[in-house]
Amino acid sequence: MNDLLTQLRLKWFFATKTLKYTSDYLDRSYQIFLNHNKVIHFRNGHPVYSLSTPALYSKPAANFFAQQFYKIIRNKSTPNLMSFAVTDVCNATCGHCSFYDYDDAGGRKKAVLTLPQAQKVLKDAQALGVSVINFTGGEPLLREDFPEIVRSVDKSLSTTILFTHGGFLADRIGDLKKAGLDSVYISLDFADPAKHDAHRGIDGLFRRAVQGIAKARAVGLSTGISCCITPESFRDGEFQRMVELGKAIGVHEVLFLDAMPTGRFKRRKDLVGNTAWLEEMVEASKAYNADTAYPGVLVYAYATSYRSVGCSCGTDYFYVSPHGDVCPCDFSHVIFGNMLETPLHEIWDRMNSLEDFKSVKFGACKIKDAGWQDKKTVSGAFTPYEDGSAGTCSSCPSGIEEAGQPARPAR
Repeated sequence: MNDLLTQLRLKWFFATKTLKYTSDYLDRSYQIFLNHNKVIHFRNGHPVYSLSTPALYSKPAANFFAQQFYKIIRNKSTPNLMSFAVTDVCNATCGHCSFYDYDDAGGRKKAVLTLPQAQKVLKDAQALGVSVINFTGGEPLLREDFPEIVRSVDKSLSTTILFTHGGFLADRIGDLKKAGLDSVYISLDFADPAKHDAHRGIDGLFRRAVQGIAKARAVGLSTGISCCITPESFRDGEFQRMVELGKAIGVHEVLFLDAMPTGRFKRRKDLVGNTAWLEEMVEASKAYNADTAYPGVLVYAYATSYRSVGCSCGTDYFYVSPHGDVCPCDFSHVIFGNMLETPLHEIWDRMNSLEDFKSVKFGACKIKDAGWQDKKTVSGAFTPYEDGSAGTCSSCPSGIEEAGQPARPAR
């Protein structure tokens, strides 16, 4: 075949097929990850498929894909996502809180990271490859300098997401927007205002949270509801009610986090190995995700299953406590080191080199799998890794030096 003709045909092929192929590739990629492929928001001109991922064709998305390439070159997993608890204080009293169990353990607090220390945590995490940063607590908006923490993130590398109970969101949204916050998940566990307020122990919290959502949408943030759902609330119809609420108030996404046997739920053995209701919830989400009139519905149990990324704690994801302790995730509180004492890349290497974290786990979160309950890499309470390599635990009674009142964070 004539070389010139071949080259012309090839160029014509690229010109006519590349756009469609790219669209097909993206649709399939998001379908695998999220269980849907619909755009839920345009933020700063970029399509958003989920608050939990960088906006498509944004600089953080470029960083994400570049990091995947270098993982192959290094033959070493590095984290895509970090959850950073910026405070151990909260004014709510949620029974499902995954953060502290100090009330039961009688523990005492150690100093929360200062602003410069928190900024170094973020800098080190981004140097390690993180492209998604979740800010949690406690209640992050009770930290006065929180906008400065958000501002210190290199926005060309990572997207930023706030998890909050929403009580202070309306008052602080202007500063958060100026600081460069991308997205916010507001915790709502019941669609009924009175029931939600009673559950979290704050009168009027539901109303203030909804006001915060409206203001966040008005300034252009991607907004979502984060709902901690239990087997009993699912059976009672809370899943459907919460999706309808999300549609009514105009959020872009509803995230369902299935209750974990950790924190104040660590004694709930019924949450271990109980997966039938989770499969029902995954199936129930499909109809809503197929309907563009509804927000995106992200079921955490789907994301941690074999169909998506699996349980990636310690493999692609880690958690930093308000005191600098590094754990595999928000829900499994084994401490592998403290960032005030050991460089993050060394802590990550120590954790990620263990057999339990060399690859993701299919099926469910490690902490919800009966076969993992006796492993020393899994714990529903803050505890140092047993081989002694993690150093001092600054988030549990054995490693505490300063007295203080138990924190009451909300998740």
